[in-house]
Amino acid sequence: MRIIKTIFFAGAVLLSIVSCDNLDDLNVDQKAYTKVVPAALMTNAQVNYAYFLTNASVNSNNFRAYAQHWSTSTYTDEANYNQAKRNLGSSHAILLYRDVLQDLANAQIQIREAQALGPIEEAVKKNNIAILDVQIVMAYQTLVDLFGNVAYSEALNVKAFPYPKYDDAKTVYLDLAARLDVAIANMDAANGSFGAADLVFKGNVGQWKTLANSVKLKMGLHLADVEPAKAKAMVESAYSSGVMSNETQTALFQYYSTNTDMNPLYDSLVNESQIIISAFFADELNAKSDPRRDFFFNPDSKIAGEYKGAPYAQQVNYSNFTNTGKRLKLKTNPGVLFDYTETCFLLADAASRGFNVGGTAEEYYTKGIEASMKFWGVASTDMQTYLARPDVAFATATGTDKQKIAYQLWIAYYNRGFEAWTEYRRLDFPILTAPVSAVAEAEGKVPVRNIYSTSDKTLNKANYEAASAAIGGDLMTTKIFWDKF
Repeated sequence: MRIIKTIFFAGAVLLSIVSCDNLDDLNVDQKAYTKVVPAALMTNAQVNYAYFLTNASVNSNNFRAYAQHWSTSTYTDEANYNQAKRNLGSSHAILLYRDVLQDLANAQIQIREAQALGPIEEAVKKNNIAILDVQIVMAYQTLVDLFGNVAYSEALNVKAFPYPKYDDAKTVYLDLAARLDVAIANMDAANGSFGAADLVFKGNVGQWKTLANSVKLKMGLHLADVEPAKAKAMVESAYSSGVMSNETQTALFQYYSTNTDMNPLYDSLVNESQIIISAFFADELNAKSDPRRDFFFNPDSKIAGEYKGAPYAQQVNYSNFTNTGKRLKLKTNPGVLFDYTETCFLLADAASRGFNVGGTAEEYYTKGIEASMKFWGVASTDMQTYLARPDVAFATATGTDKQKIAYQLWIAYYNRGFEAWTEYRRLDFPILTAPVSAVAEAEGKVPVRNIYSTSDKTLNKANYEAASAAIGGDLMTTKIFWDKF
């Protein structure tokens, strides 16, 4: 399905053809496509990166289970953290390296080599290179947040480096931050870019710059516990340059109603009947009468008039528990790459650390909850009732400022499993408990890392062993460098 979908999107972009100058060319099909143009490569990469974040296949995305928003009624190996059974490390690496990064890098190479015809074409070229680099940074950050040390300086060039080394995760992060600075500086909203081939912002350079600053904000906060001075500088610079400030700037990937380009969740939530709400998540939202329940969950699946979550990671009868909301089951529901809601909570975290981001932790915390509820369609009166609750209001809710922010961010990240799991690891809240049935390799803990691909152990053995030793072992309990507490 994902391959068909990729062909559908990429096929909408023009491809280059060869010319015929001599008799030998008579043997060449003049109408055949022989080289994919940069715009089509980027389109393909966007399709696949959105798939990585959006899908809920047990073969490639179990992050909603790791965050304990969802559980499963039938296939429980993944919720019990069996990462090796389906070789999830390979699935993640192949998708992000081959299907995302390789295409983005090849698009950049072609654009750099092309000759601009004048100042306007040169400005567009500069924008295109920068926009591609923002997406490259996002994909590499995802890889680091998954694995820790990853192939970077020797990645994507199979001829020169068939067995690439793994670079230090923190070093990669810092280099990505530098690349992001260059990309932000090089984007000029007065000129165009990819146009319709850009499935996220339709070539709007200003929106790409805003997204780049928001990514920089997030990366800076990931560095806050290991490089506080660098983190402060990054966060304040991103804020000054312009992060997301309203819902219209959210980076969405639109899906459509046809089977070739529908939201991949449709297969998991409609064509299958196994994903249900976890008891922990349902109980937390029920306790606060959270009005998002009617959107997060399916009202038709209430049990005795109440939303009932399932015991996490246990085989149960699907019909005995609440399943996912109707909006998530729409073929046309867009995938979210980065949104205004998370930007608000990231700014709340930054403000709580004393960074200068133009507001207080309480102000951004409140804005984050409001943005989340608006995104899901909650009525204004219900939103205000929720915000007025003593166990929700920033001044009276229990826990430290960090815990209050982390808790509401965890809720707001519903249906964005990778981000929910990542920020849970970084902010250490809420307290999630591993199931007693979890695989022994989890050591009784929620995973804080994805193990490398099993094929790495044989195909790139020396570099795999060096990387494993450098991070403290290729284990799901080995923390990513930014996860200090």
